[in-house]
Amino acid sequence: MVFFTLKKHFYISAFILLAIAMTHNLSFAGDQRLSFSVPPFSPFNGFDEQSQCKGIGVLAIEKVTNTLNTPLKLAAFPYARILNSLKNGELDLALLFKNNTVTEDVEYIGPLSLEKIFILTQPDTIIRQYKDLYQLTRIAVIRSAQFNKKFDQDKRLNKISVNSYNQAIRLLKLNRINAVIGSKVGLEYALYQEKVDEDIMANAFYLGTKELGLHLAKKSPFISMKPLLEEAVKEAYQDDLLEQLYRQQMQYCANL
Repeated sequence: MVFFTLKKHFYISAFILLAIAMTHNLSFAGDQRLSFSVPPFSPFNGFDEQSQCKGIGVLAIEKVTNTLNTPLKLAAFPYARILNSLKNGELDLALLFKNNTVTEDVEYIGPLSLEKIFILTQPDTIIRQYKDLYQLTRIAVIRSAQFNKKFDQDKRLNKISVNSYNQAIRLLKLNRINAVIGSKVGLEYALYQEKVDEDIMANAFYLGTKELGLHLAKKSPFISMKPLLEEAVKEAYQDDLLEQLYRQQMQYCANL
């Protein structure tokens, strides 16, 4: 009789523990958010003038995920850490220029926009063709970013790493660099912030376009959402999506 009583208590205790574990797991799953990053500087992660004014990268991510009913968490990481975090699964999703250093560790969902890439120089320096770049002694490049295959792999060019477009523009103003490579919207906003006449862009050397797309970490618990994200990206894609969002936000933020 004692044996059956103990056995009964054992099963009851086991059932209670199982129920608690299941409740805990369900609660954890319910709290789980999709962590994402965008280029860690304005206007992609925000607008410095208005903290409540969302960055164009954040808006682009929201545009893709708004039908997935998945809560989001912005991870404000430096560019190099974004790449490392995609590799180790610390980060689920990132909106970046297509980057071949993480090819084995991510699923490239696809492009959201095509960004125009320029090399902006001092006003008295005119670059008419690629070979003219060799006359430049210091070209600023966002650390770990990739903009153009030929440029990225060209070891004859003297490149220096910077953390943001703003830092590059400040160095350009101080004549510490000859040029900076970057996206049109990134460079334009940095010029605006640093109070440099945006007409300087008229002489910038156009290198071509680069896909700005979604990278999903293979180690992410959200990897099963890949087909849904692919469909959402196809729906949202526009050649000039980021530029549209930039113009929209510049006007919106100015009225806040």
